[in-house]
Amino acid sequence: MQSRPTNKTVEAKRERSAGVGRERQEVARFESLVGELSAAMARVPADEVDREIESWLGKICRALDLDRSAVYERDSPDQPVRATHTWVRPNFPPFPKNYDPEKLIQRSTELVMSGKTLVFARPSDIPVENQDTRRFVEKYGPKASAAIPMWAGGRVIGAASFGKFRSPRKWPSELLDQLTMAVRLFSSAIERKQSEIAIRAVRSELRVASRRNVMSELVASLSHEINQPLGAILSNLGGVARLLTQGNPQPAMALEAVNSAIEDTKRTAEIVRRIRSMFKNQVEHKAPIGIGGLIGEVVKLTAGEASVRKIAVQIEVSPSGQRVIGDSIQLQQCVLNLVMNAFDAITEARSPRRDVVIKVAPEKIGWAGVSICDSGGGIDPAVAKRLFEPFVTTKTDGMGLGLLVTRSIVESHGGRIWASPNTDQGTTFTFTLPVAEKKRAVASRRIG
Repeated sequence: MQSRPTNKTVEAKRERSAGVGRERQEVARFESLVGELSAAMARVPADEVDREIESWLGKICRALDLDRSAVYERDSPDQPVRATHTWVRPNFPPFPKNYDPEKLIQRSTELVMSGKTLVFARPSDIPVENQDTRRFVEKYGPKASAAIPMWAGGRVIGAASFGKFRSPRKWPSELLDQLTMAVRLFSSAIERKQSEIAIRAVRSELRVASRRNVMSELVASLSHEINQPLGAILSNLGGVARLLTQGNPQPAMALEAVNSAIEDTKRTAEIVRRIRSMFKNQVEHKAPIGIGGLIGEVVKLTAGEASVRKIAVQIEVSPSGQRVIGDSIQLQQCVLNLVMNAFDAITEARSPRRDVVIKVAPEKIGWAGVSICDSGGGIDPAVAKRLFEPFVTTKTDGMGLGLLVTRSIVESHGGRIWASPNTDQGTTFTFTLPVAEKKRAVASRRIG
């Protein structure tokens, strides 16, 4: 005869079935959350990755009813593991003061950093060989925990841990798979952040090296070329001085020395003129240009920098001032210089308003005006009138050549450039360009 199931057996089956159903629902909900995490990590700017990760540690813990979580990083194999991001449920114990996982749970840390996931549903599940973890749990108390290695570029760069203090909890394999995916998304975002930091550092070094090279070459050129005529001038004037102290017994010789000094002075002036001409090349490719399109290209080029600095850029082009005559490469450099100056002004001023407005509008008959308006801290009146002179700068690390080059480009196009303070905050730089004739503009639509 087949025995009939008892009430206890039926009830146990119902509980197991209900438990499996809850686990499946939890996994399904968490899978959806990981999808949201993936989208968030893909769009977050590099300089906001850390804040976003800490926010998502909290979202994960709340979704899985956990109490504490952390992300650990190691810069290189010979560097210590350190907690870089943490989240703790209110009224629950924080991480121990001066928390060093390699000292407190050395074996477990080594295992996770070697690429193994360590999980326990209750303290009694901790393997005997992991005595350091048992002691840590006895003292600091998570009743369930999952520690997952964080991979990037084929190596473990850290780990993430998730713990529950109120009670044990199971870690279904499907849930661990999704949790591992979340940790992988964290590692990808951290790797991207580290790459951008490294790129910025290299760019900064290159900029400094480039400035040093330019200045070194410029100073060497000036020193070599100017020292010769200056030496001759000093020699001739010294001879004249000696003749004068002797009552000038040889007027012809004195006159010759003065004339030589005059010629050497002219030679020095010519050398200076040639040095200036380096910043004022002849324009050979002037053509009708769609200035709105050219500005748009510059804004695209600087979009990454604007995003990193959290600066909004707006373009306003008047329909009546869209085409000008000029060299597209030089004018692009001109707009780029002014846009980057605007970014720097906003960044250095730490302005709460972070916007740059680029406007194109008729300036006067036959001319268009291009204005770059920033919301920075403005220009010191002490240097406002000398902004376009060589080696004058308002930046802490500027060379004072950028605006000189910009002015040279604008003036070589027949225009002019000036700066004016805004009524509320910041500065507007405006330069003018000749407008393209209508017939010519129709006949040549190469850019814009």
